[in-house]
Amino acid sequence: MSDSSLDEINLSDLPLWADEDAAAILETIAAEHRVPVDVLTELVALQRARQHQERAAGINQRIEEILGRMD
Repeated sequence: MSDSSLDEINLSDLPLWADEDAAAILETIAAEHRVPVDVLTELVALQRARQHQERAAGINQRIEEILGRMD
């Protein structure tokens, strides 16, 4: 799966996104640390998209791009 399709990945099967209470806790903690939830969401989606790969070439650059949005 390519990085361009990350927006199409549905994380609703994960408790942090499926459970309202867990999502509220995630939002609170993310806000305390000034990390946008959409950045966390994109990082998790990237990991899920790449988890089947033996070598995730280029993933560090992609992570830096995602985290760069926090500046």
